[in-house]
Amino acid sequence: MSRRNSDLIIFDYGPHTSHYHQVHESLFDSTRSSEEGKCSNNVTSDHDLAVQLQLAYDEENFTFQNRGQADSTSASEDVTNDENIARQLNEELNGSNIRSVDISSLGSPNAITRIRRRRDHRNQPLNIEDLNINIPSLLEFPEAIYFNDNLTEGHEEPSGGLNRRDLNSIIFRFKTKLHQRNPDARKLRIQLSSRNSDIMFTEFISAIRQFKEKDFILKPEIVFRNEPALDAGGVFNDTVRQILEIFMSLENPEYGGDGHLFTGDSSKLISSTAPVHFMDELDAFGDVLFLAVIHNAPFPNDLDITLFKYCLNMENTISLDDLKGFSMPMYNLARRVYDAPQNVNLSTIEGFDQWAEEKEINAIQMQLYSRSRENLKKLANLICEDVLINSRINQLKAIYKKFNKFGFFDALKAKKVTIEDIKNYFYREIVTPNDIIRKLTFDENLNHRQRNVRDWLIDWLRMQDKTKLQEFCRLVTGFKNPRERIKVSFKAHIYHEPRELQLTPKFVTCFQEMKISEGFSSRQEFCTIMNAQVDQSIHDNRFTTA
Repeated sequence: MSRRNSDLIIFDYGPHTSHYHQVHESLFDSTRSSEEGKCSNNVTSDHDLAVQLQLAYDEENFTFQNRGQADSTSASEDVTNDENIARQLNEELNGSNIRSVDISSLGSPNAITRIRRRRDHRNQPLNIEDLNINIPSLLEFPEAIYFNDNLTEGHEEPSGGLNRRDLNSIIFRFKTKLHQRNPDARKLRIQLSSRNSDIMFTEFISAIRQFKEKDFILKPEIVFRNEPALDAGGVFNDTVRQILEIFMSLENPEYGGDGHLFTGDSSKLISSTAPVHFMDELDAFGDVLFLAVIHNAPFPNDLDITLFKYCLNMENTISLDDLKGFSMPMYNLARRVYDAPQNVNLSTIEGFDQWAEEKEINAIQMQLYSRSRENLKKLANLICEDVLINSRINQLKAIYKKFNKFGFFDALKAKKVTIEDIKNYFYREIVTPNDIIRKLTFDENLNHRQRNVRDWLIDWLRMQDKTKLQEFCRLVTGFKNPRERIKVSFKAHIYHEPRELQLTPKFVTCFQEMKISEGFSSRQEFCTIMNAQVDQSIHDNRFTTA
């Protein structure tokens, strides 16, 4: 049953509704239409069924190869439920109504991992009677079966703290618990009338304002009117990415200061002059941030990490380096104070008197601050904290209130997530060709022509700058800075298809896959086609199609 409310359509499936229900209503049809812009396959065998289940999980952004070990407190509970999980899956698959399988009933990822370890997935055949053992294997390490990882050798996670897999697992487990505790959560559809950035932003924010708290638990479906493409993840990612980019560049004299909602040099923070009590933009920004983080959508890398330090109560870790990215003039002031000798006359430091006047610091206090080198270092840190936190505390509180839905940051703190963990997960940029090349996965058994095209692709990537590399990533994955592997496969040859169309790559964003042709006659022809794909001047802000 559905009802329409402005641009928001609410699908109310009743209790125990999961995001997977809608995927599986079409997943288990024996035949699905195959159209351009839609991610569709035919389920014709047990193996295909397993792959489809894998894709359903990927749609929900839980890739098992990026999962860390589960915490010890839930381990015993998972062990107890192993057999129930396997039994329930078999009962549902062997039942008369196979289309109603609820994938959320698979239980904890830790339990599925242990099922996998009981058999080696390389040596055991996949059959419908044994799906409870083999499907998790396919879900957990798909590239171990289908892809060659040679190109990813030498890629290691940073040492110290959690790695990206662990943080991804923590976020997924947090979301899973929300599903379990809120079986009445609804999956919403947001209908947008235009790709025009201003119209899209206005309509999207208008729809978000109608969300109730529980409506953020399941990933919304984004639909553009008069467009047939199914949102299997790519449209959601692209839309959220652009909405956050628009937020970061919003400008209005009502915001005060220089008129920008977010200010800063290489990184940006909410403006200290934004009238938080007279505007609701900050509420909407916090809502969209939560959607992006919890549903694994692109994150705005130019958002200063100070926001996370505030949300995680780590203000004491704010340093000169944080201030350097936000405001070079204030960084220079804090650096001069930090490096100043004992008993320095602080008034001789450029810019200090102006800051001291704003903070009502008198001459006696200046003498106190300069009494020792330790005091001067504390003063430098005080300048950093004042600029980044204290001067915009009300604005940060407004964002935090919406960003911290369901105690999200309490969950991160309970898992001892550090700022380094946040940096490694949200702020790792695609900067060099090798950042992409080591993410590529290819089929193991390539023929001679396919190996040539693979080598040309790698050589082409090595010739691109940061902007072109990020555009390539956006087309394939929906992310300018993707966190997961990128699958490269080869298109089937269609004889009646025009050659130009045949050579044009197909980007299947929802599965982070690029399908390319093996029919290129030369390296030059391949490079010409690829250059056209990342040339933004000939594309009108292309969205992904699925």
